[in-house]
Amino acid sequence: MNRCGRLLMLIMSLLVVGGLVAGCSSDSDDGPGGVSLPKGFPRSEVPLLTDGTVLNVSGDEDDGWSVTLQGPGAEGNALDAAVKKLKDAGYTESQRTTDAGRRVVLLSKNADKDKPRGHMFWVQVGTIAGAAGGPNALFYQITKVKP
Repeated sequence: MNRCGRLLMLIMSLLVVGGLVAGCSSDSDDGPGGVSLPKGFPRSEVPLLTDGTVLNVSGDEDDGWSVTLQGPGAEGNALDAAVKKLKDAGYTESQRTTDAGRRVVLLSKNADKDKPRGHMFWVQVGTIAGAAGGPNALFYQITKVKP
């Protein structure tokens, strides 16, 4: 392996180890373990699997949030559990897609029930066959739409 290849392998190894270490710490006890959810994340409006571990999170209220979560292995189907949790919180499923090993469910919720034109949350939650986190790795894409 040439020098560039070794350097690339070293960088990739550091990123993987850094991600694993970051996934083991949490300063939040009102959400899943792992990486802390950012300030401003709508915890009360978008329930994540609390018995999972957040591996990665990015975004903000303006651009939306992306969350990668490792669901518990013993629970069975993490995607079904995540969808059930969102539906129990008042979300409505509007689409379910399965394509080339990817399964994605689209759900929405009017967060201002008193107002006909209140802000909405759109949540896509899905899994990808062969994901590094295994079959219980979940990917959330959360968008807050303001009136």
